Amino acid sequence: MKEKYWIINLTLALLSSVVWSGCDLINPEEPVPGYVHIPAVEVVTKAGEGTAASKLTEVWVTVGGEFVGAYPIPADIPILAEGEVDLFVQAGIKDNGIGSLPEIYPFFEAYEATVSLGPNTTDTIRPVFRYLEQTRFALVEGFENGSQVFRDVLSGSSGQLRLVEDEVFEGNSALQIRLDSASNLLRVATLERYPEIVGNNSARVYLEMHYKSEVPVVFGLIGYASGQLAGGRTEFIAGFRPSEEWNKIYFNFSLDAIELGSDEYQVFLQASIPDGEDGVPSLSEARIWLDNVKLLHF
Repeated sequence: MKEKYWIINLTLALLSSVVWSGCDLINPEEPVPGYVHIPAVEVVTKAGEGTAASKLTEVWVTVGGEFVGAYPIPADIPILAEGEVDLFVQAGIKDNGIGSLPEIYPFFEAYEATVSLGPNTTDTIRPVFRYLEQTRFALVEGFENGSQVFRDVLSGSSGQLRLVEDEVFEGNSALQIRLDSASNLLRVATLERYPEIVGNNSARVYLEMHYKSEVPVVFGLIGYASGQLAGGRTEFIAGFRPSEEWNKIYFNFSLDAIELGSDEYQVFLQASIPDGEDGVPSLSEARIWLDNVKLLHF
């Protein structure tokens, strides 16, 4: 009888071992990641590249040659690796200021670093981004020393443009545009035309700027054939909404510049006081401020 119970107990023990072993196979122990913490990023510029003030919103991270994701700044990036790990970090923006259009900013060098990780450990890095050597700066305008590139007022529009010293993002001056009931629409372009921003049917063309505004403003390109004096093709591209505080935006002109297929380009802006529900202007006057305008391309 004792032998029978011994056999039963042995059988139950074996079955229990099989069950628990099966549970381990079904629910294996999950690996524990280490973390890379990025509290902030920095942009560094050199002479001729304009402001270093930026609005980078994400970091795009590659680990050991494998892309692991885009993370909003500040970022905590989980990485399933132990020991020294090579990171490749790229700067991210919102194309045209639109939250649903995250993009790697093509003009910055990637930041590379080596971190040491283990389960539940954290290593902190602060990426520094610089413009790539091949970046071409067609336009860098900080509105200092009396300079002002938006001087070609287009037909059918009016408005006041002036440099001001009391409302600037940085430096001594910014451009102010003033609209009122008598001058409700302004369309103005850069006096200079910019050639060769598109080559071989491909382009990376961006317009950077700081702004604040009481009304919406739209930007675009006017394309001309070589030697063409007037009558260029106009392409509205993107704009910004009113903002009480200084903001920065990155306009992606790449596809539109290719579609225009021109030899030379002007950058233009259009601003107006929108109508209210009764069909009359919603404001008696409105102001727009611009600073640190850059036109970049490869």
